[in-house]
Amino acid sequence: MPEPLLPAPVEPERSLIGPGAAFEGLLLLHGPARVEGRVRGEIVGSSLWIGRTAEVEARVDVDELDVSGVVAGRVRVRGRALLRATARVTASVEARSLVLEEGCVLEGRCSTLSTGGGPAPAADGAASLNFGRSM
Repeated sequence: MPEPLLPAPVEPERSLIGPGAAFEGLLLLHGPARVEGRVRGEIVGSSLWIGRTAEVEARVDVDELDVSGVVAGRVRVRGRALLRATARVTASVEARSLVLEEGCVLEGRCSTLSTGGGPAPAADGAASLNFGRSM
């Protein structure tokens, strides 16, 4: 007798601010969330995906961050921050791990967090990085 088929793995449900939607204020995330619209204010939570159509102007404080859209403000990530090729970030960025895909733009001050969550000792200064192809 053949074994029953197991259901395909399902991506966890996410809160969504869809394309064309806008939110202003404090956004508290109690689980993974995706933003495709506009957010202005403050975002606090666990895992945050900022999609290609998103425009975020906020103070962001999350465990994990994946950016494909536009972010301006101050960003603090206790784990990994991934800036995809389409990301345009103008922010002060603190992260334990920062991954930049070719093509992303990052303008601002960058620092790494120690395992204790505070900033790691680093030289004072700002970074302006553009990983796009020059013409």
